[in-house]
Amino acid sequence: MDPEVSTADVGWGISVAGWLVSPIISELLDKCFSYIGLPSPEKAEELQRKILQLKLMLEATEDCPQRPALEQWMKELKAAFYEAEDILDAIDYHRLKSHVQAVSRTKQDVETVMDFNVPTESRMELEESLNKLETLIDEGHKVLSLLKLPASGDNINNTPSNTVRIPTRCTSTPSVVFGRDGDLDMIRKMLHSAPADNKTSSSRTNGYSVIGIHGIPGSGKTTLAQYVCDKERDDDYFNLIMWVHVSQNCSVDTIFSEMLEIASGRKSDQLSNLDNLRWAVQKALWGKRFLLVLDDFWGDKDARQLGLLLSPLKVGLMGSRVLVTTRTADAAKALGAQNPYAIPDLDEEQFFSMFMHYALDGANISDQKLLTSHQSIGRKIAEKLGRSPLAARTVAGQLKLRLDFDFWTRTMNSDMLNNGTMATLWWCYQQLEEHVKQCFTYCSIFPRTYKLQRDDLVHLWMAEGFVKTTKETEDIEDIGHDYFHVLLSTSFIQLNRREFGKEYFTIHDLLRDLAERVAASDYFRIEKGMVAIIPKDIRHLFIVSYDESVFREEILNMTSLRTLIVSSSNKSMHVEDFRSMLKNLKKLRVVLVQVDGLSTISPCIGQQKYLRYLGLYGRTPMLTLPRRFTELYLLQKFAVRSTTPVYFHFNGEIANLVNLRYMICQLFDCPDIRRLTLLRTLSVFRVRKARGYEIQQLEHLDNLHGTLSIKSLENVERKDDAIQARLSNKVHLSDLVLQWNKDNQSSNFGNQDDRQSEEPLKTSSKDLAQGNTCDQSSVSQEEVLEALRPPFLITSLKIMNYNGSTYPSWFSGEKGALENLQHLELSNCYAQPVIGESFMCLHTLVISDCTWYSLPENMERLTLLEKLALRNCDNILSLPSLPLSVKKLVIYKCNRSLTETCQTDGHPNWEKIAHITEQHISDF
Repeated sequence: MDPEVSTADVGWGISVAGWLVSPIISELLDKCFSYIGLPSPEKAEELQRKILQLKLMLEATEDCPQRPALEQWMKELKAAFYEAEDILDAIDYHRLKSHVQAVSRTKQDVETVMDFNVPTESRMELEESLNKLETLIDEGHKVLSLLKLPASGDNINNTPSNTVRIPTRCTSTPSVVFGRDGDLDMIRKMLHSAPADNKTSSSRTNGYSVIGIHGIPGSGKTTLAQYVCDKERDDDYFNLIMWVHVSQNCSVDTIFSEMLEIASGRKSDQLSNLDNLRWAVQKALWGKRFLLVLDDFWGDKDARQLGLLLSPLKVGLMGSRVLVTTRTADAAKALGAQNPYAIPDLDEEQFFSMFMHYALDGANISDQKLLTSHQSIGRKIAEKLGRSPLAARTVAGQLKLRLDFDFWTRTMNSDMLNNGTMATLWWCYQQLEEHVKQCFTYCSIFPRTYKLQRDDLVHLWMAEGFVKTTKETEDIEDIGHDYFHVLLSTSFIQLNRREFGKEYFTIHDLLRDLAERVAASDYFRIEKGMVAIIPKDIRHLFIVSYDESVFREEILNMTSLRTLIVSSSNKSMHVEDFRSMLKNLKKLRVVLVQVDGLSTISPCIGQQKYLRYLGLYGRTPMLTLPRRFTELYLLQKFAVRSTTPVYFHFNGEIANLVNLRYMICQLFDCPDIRRLTLLRTLSVFRVRKARGYEIQQLEHLDNLHGTLSIKSLENVERKDDAIQARLSNKVHLSDLVLQWNKDNQSSNFGNQDDRQSEEPLKTSSKDLAQGNTCDQSSVSQEEVLEALRPPFLITSLKIMNYNGSTYPSWFSGEKGALENLQHLELSNCYAQPVIGESFMCLHTLVISDCTWYSLPENMERLTLLEKLALRNCDNILSLPSLPLSVKKLVIYKCNRSLTETCQTDGHPNWEKIAHITEQHISDF
């Protein structure tokens, strides 16, 4: 084991003490007292004083030989706090249930506020729980008073106080590489060394060779390898570059899956077995000169596994390379590297430059004298860090958050920075606010190769109750993203790569080791090939390797479990096991599982009163939700595979899910959604002439983010109804689609139960066929479009099947109405728009299925337009003058004369597009 990793006990007492007096515990106690009635002021002050004294005593327990007994006591104390939290959540659940039932009974809006009295039984449970907490605190005092500990606080004299407030929208400093140009040239020279030709390897020779970089944790191996890859991507030497983070417990099939995903350029389902994976990888690499980076390879695999790992690489072109980063030269040699490259320490001045870059980049220090003082202190801090790049980034990240001179001075005087990288990382951890510490510790549940995504991680933190807001005006997602940005800016979380339009993040192995030690027995992970006793009292469980016998015999008995994530590569959870989980594990907050063939969720889902996040990612042709699903009053997020349609065995009761923020599924089509005021995702809303499906259901959904598609607009009956939707108030939307049905007929969507719930309409079949109703107003499409004024911040707008003869002023004439619009698409629209002030920022314009005889005039005004696409426009024969900014032109299935003249040298149409570098013109 690395000496840097062996300092397992550093900071235990300080960690426990910090948790005990954190705002998390204070908030919990305050909430308990508010529900049962505040005790006398003397009683409350006494409890707070006991906790503070306990904190000071715990800080002196770092080297205490009785620590095992203290750890058991601490486990019991934490369990008591968890128990109190469960009682409070149960009370919140029943409060919401009472509110929902009252609203349903009175038929009033969501604003209705009902008085709620805490049930006597719950109040008694809380009182008993508080008594248990106080008893345990008293026991801790007795034990600690007998240990003859040094004066309180002696162990943390050099630990800066944690008083900083998380900055709003804190951003991370872009990664910059210092002092590695010589190493870069050396590695690239090895990569490009002969042989390298366009021949595939033969049965006697490998087309690839292995190059190794080795060094202690935190020395910059990964950064150097990323630097190399960035430079190689600028060249054409390698046809394919693949990056796979290996880690200690990474299996061969996982490595193959990662390689295949990168080589194919798309996500693919897990193949059935290792042989199929190997052959698929071999096929993807055939005839290519590739660079495969195996980051953080441990070298603990046997000869057979290594041979299997390397076997598909032989089909690459001569000159293919494997670049491996590892902690020891022997591990690199085991993979076939000759003379692995030992990463050297950075030069002292280069190290200092890197440290100050991350500490002061972007900082606003106008006083030159003060800046000089910071640099002087910064040099002394940097000298303590042993030239460890990881230590430099994490410490500098803390300094950047707190630019006050006193904090920098206290940091300079901290003895912990003298004790190696791990002690330095522990010091950095101590500077985080307690809620942020919780969020970082939670990351220990994920496997080392797990792809962390920003939004998903924030949603998990929210579901676990780690993200807190004290003001009604604060958005809880914004607070969660602030927590994430603090961890990112201080290098506790690092950007790994971008692919498929998404960002993926990772945690350095040393920081992960720190998180796992802090997490202690609260978190557990079951990995492939692992043989271990699973503690019965764990709260958060991640299953990498699913075993039905272990699940049934052990996990279903873990009644305190709060998190269950099954991300298994070998098999999915059985449907019966999922149902048993719902029946047995009643404390779950987060369930994220893969269950193939789950066609319906058992009604016992209604017993999961604590559940806040339910993700079902198994393969199933459809999923039906029972009526009791609407009893999940605390549910914040429900997500399924994008290919799985979801059907409901209920109608308007979806509005009971008053905490629902994310409904991510293929079909979300329920009536009476107007009370879901926290909802942030609603990809499609279909207007119907039926109660509960009116367009004014959108009125209060001002938290919607991302994309909203409003369909069947011919079913809007009055202009005032469209106005009442208050579309312009939905300022968080970025993409908007407004669509009438092509044949202008009223349509019904959804399952059979939905159709039966609709109120009959007094219209004849002839009226329906003509798109008319007996409604007295007979609203026009022009009036509807005018009323549906989008929020001015949208960047993409698509209008489909609009038969109006004119456009409203907000669309083309009013300055500033759509000042951020970058993408505009008009499909099957009768009227030709006027190029007005709204389009001045347009980057993309798509015209499809329109019967116009020409494009709009004054197209040359669109000086930012980069892409123009015409599809299925039969009547357009000539093009107007186009702005020089256009770089891409698509003309597809348009008038043959237009197609031919655009390709005829010297024709006016040809001349108008001659400056466009990328042209795609075809009739098919």
